[in-house]
Amino acid sequence: MRKGAVLLAVALAWASAAAAAPVAPLGERPAYLQGAPGLPPNASAIDRTIWAPDLDRGYVPQGLAWGGGALYLSAYRSDDPKVGTGPCRLFRIDPESGDTLGRFDLPAACGHAGGLAWLGGGVLLVSDTRRLYRIDAAAAFGPAGGPRAVTASVALEGSLKGSFASFDGKALFVGTYSRDTETAKGFFLAPSVLDAPAGASLDETAALRAIALPAHAQGAVFDRAGRLWISAGGSRFGRLCRLDDTDGEAAVCYATAAGVEGLAFDDRGRLWAVSEAGSLRWRNWPATFPLLFRLDPDRLR
Repeated sequence: MRKGAVLLAVALAWASAAAAAPVAPLGERPAYLQGAPGLPPNASAIDRTIWAPDLDRGYVPQGLAWGGGALYLSAYRSDDPKVGTGPCRLFRIDPESGDTLGRFDLPAACGHAGGLAWLGGGVLLVSDTRRLYRIDAAAAFGPAGGPRAVTASVALEGSLKGSFASFDGKALFVGTYSRDTETAKGFFLAPSVLDAPAGASLDETAALRAIALPAHAQGAVFDRAGRLWISAGGSRFGRLCRLDDTDGEAAVCYATAAGVEGLAFDDRGRLWAVSEAGSLRWRNWPATFPLLFRLDPDRLR
C-alpha cells in the first residue's frame, strides 16, 4: 500500500473514531455509577445526552415527549429486577442545560407509566399498563404542585394495554409490549375517549384501527411526515424502526442503545430517545446508558 493511501486510511479511521466519541452527558450524574456510559451502536448520530433524573432514587425512565420547547419524561420507582411497578413520576427537563425543571407525582394507582405523549395545548397523555391519564402540564409543574393536574383518567381492558403511547396530531396511539409478534399491537383511539364518564373503561373495540408491531416494542412517535417510529429493546439490544403504519411492517431498522424506551421528535425534527439500561433496577445489565439522547435521523446507519 502506498504511503498516501496509508495516511488516508489512518485519517479516515481517526475521523470515524472522533465521530463516534461519546458526548459528555448534561444533568446530574447518579452517584452509584462508576465510569462513563457505554458507547451504543450509531453513537456517531448522537449529539447530546442527558442523565435521566432521580436515578439515585430508583426511578426507571420510560416514556418521553416534547412540548413547548421542553422534554417530558415518565418513570416508575423500583430498584429490584423482580419488581416492575412502583410510584410513578413525571419530569420536565431543559433540553439545552439538562436541568430538571419540575417533578409531578402521578396518582398512587399508577405503577409503570410506560408511555408519554404531548397532545398540544399544554396537555400530556400518560399511559400506564391498564390506564390512561390526561395531564394539564401547567398545573402539574406549577407552583401549586399539581393538585388538579389530572383532568381525566380511563381504564384499559382486554388486549388494549398502554405499554407506550404517542399522538399523530389527530388520534391517540397506544401500543402493547409483547415478546411475541402475534400479540404486539398498536391501537389508534379518538382523543374523545378521554372524556368518558368517571369509572369508564375501554377495550380494543374502541379503537379506530389497529396495526401489528414488532416484538419487544417499547416506545412510539410520529415524525413530521406522519411516519411511525418504534423503539424495541431489552438488556442486550436496542432498535429504532420506521414502520409502514398501514400494516406495521418495518420499512427500515437501526441499532441503538440497549434498553431503549420512549421516543420524541423536537421542533427541528431531531429524534430524542431514552434508555433504562443502567438504572438501579437494571444496573447489572451488560450495557450502561441511563440517558436521554438526541439523534440526527439522517445519520443513522
